[in-house]
Amino acid sequence: MDAWLTLAKQSVYGAPVSVANARGSLANLLAFGLVVALVGMVAGCPSPEADIEKSNKRLDIAKDALGHNNLDMAEAEASKAIAFNKANDEAWNIRGLVSIVRAFGVQRTLEIDGCLTGVDAESTHQDLDAFLKKADADFQGAIKANPEYGEAYSNRGLVANLLEDYASAATLYSKALEFPFHLGDTAVTRAGLGWAYFNQEKFVDAAKELRTVLQFKPKMCIGNFRLGRVYFARQEWDKAAESFQTASEDASCASQEASYYLMKTRMQQGLMTEARAARDACLKLSPKSCIANKCLAEGAALGAP
Repeated sequence: MDAWLTLAKQSVYGAPVSVANARGSLANLLAFGLVVALVGMVAGCPSPEADIEKSNKRLDIAKDALGHNNLDMAEAEASKAIAFNKANDEAWNIRGLVSIVRAFGVQRTLEIDGCLTGVDAESTHQDLDAFLKKADADFQGAIKANPEYGEAYSNRGLVANLLEDYASAATLYSKALEFPFHLGDTAVTRAGLGWAYFNQEKFVDAAKELRTVLQFKPKMCIGNFRLGRVYFARQEWDKAAESFQTASEDASCASQEASYYLMKTRMQQGLMTEARAARDACLKLSPKSCIANKCLAEGAALGAP
């Protein structure tokens, strides 16, 4: 389950299955959560221990349902777990993740499948924001149940990044790192912190966090992509190209956005053959996406695809 959740979270970094930059693209997703309602105990009523056991059984069902992408069942079972035991921090977290997965689905409709514009885009953004705020409320519930639940802080940081509240995201990710034993994947949290710093133009801090990630996971695509963005912003073209190349060549992440920035970087280097290859790779991944439109428009000088 932890592995599935990590994949889910990483989808947040670059199309077609990621959320590279908040509302920029979606893709790397990633599992936890719980809830509880204590019932007054009198003769003939269940004991608190019995309610906790029932809550944990519902949590297990919710986890399994989420792992199989059965979102309605996952949400319903997590809610039942919370009703049995409001102190079930993991159930709150799982229910929040259901809303995150739904938000990723909305994001895909918005930017990957058809690149919506106008009133369609505005309406879809409203749905996206609603799911993200619902997720954040559940992650707050998890933290209320367990103030040392690092994963819930990390997930709130993810929500803040997606809502483009980067200062809050940095605070939440930093708080999550104070509780490493309650984190699903420290590298994903540090990558999120690096992204929050990047979007505040704190490039030195961003590079520090992302290099720390890659020190232990050198092929991590979200880490390479985001470090590439730091180098690109600083016009360090050779370093940027190396990072984007690593991310774009990883078939497991299928990052359209990495190919797009690799194209832009190669053009800055004057390497037009390599830029054309990156442009064509970008267009193959999701031909109707917003990123594909950028690859086509900004790569027009490279010739026909």
